[in-house]
Amino acid sequence: MKKTLALVLLLTALPAFAHPGHDTYPLQDGLLHPLTGLDHLLMLLGTGVLAALTGRTLALPLLTLSAMLGGAVLGHLLGGVPGMESMIIGSLLVAAGALLLPSRQGLLALAMPQFALFHGWAHGVEASPGAFWVFSAGFVAVSAMLLWVGFVGGCLLRRHSRLQHLFGGGLLAGAALVLAG
Repeated sequence: MKKTLALVLLLTALPAFAHPGHDTYPLQDGLLHPLTGLDHLLMLLGTGVLAALTGRTLALPLLTLSAMLGGAVLGHLLGGVPGMESMIIGSLLVAAGALLLPSRQGLLALAMPQFALFHGWAHGVEASPGAFWVFSAGFVAVSAMLLWVGFVGGCLLRRHSRLQHLFGGGLLAGAALVLAG
């Protein structure tokens, strides 16, 4: 049942999760976007949790943050790519799967930086050309904070497998909300 739901969510991903027009208040918009974009918020928290559960290191969050910034530059330079929204939803499904399938956590966690590339790509597409770097500075700063919060939360979840599953279910539900919105 869980696998079927995940597949249905992935295949029905809707376009246009990006929120263009960040030129009036680019720093403020960059700071707020990871907090107000449910897809980005959940991916960042989920990646931080996975980092704590799998390696107890900050390498995964740093790779994820680097991939997001690299993706933003690519999105800024090249524009949108087909399937970008599906990859963003896919990141939530993979993070949820990693929490719901502890035997696969390490392997699935390694996929998060690749998915983060597409989150960043969406940021690069939505940023106004003249405000790209200011907007990017804002979203990178808040993204780093959310990865850290997720990491701390993951450290607290290490001994509580039921709460890990609950968090994974929350990520799956969040993916459904993103699709519905």
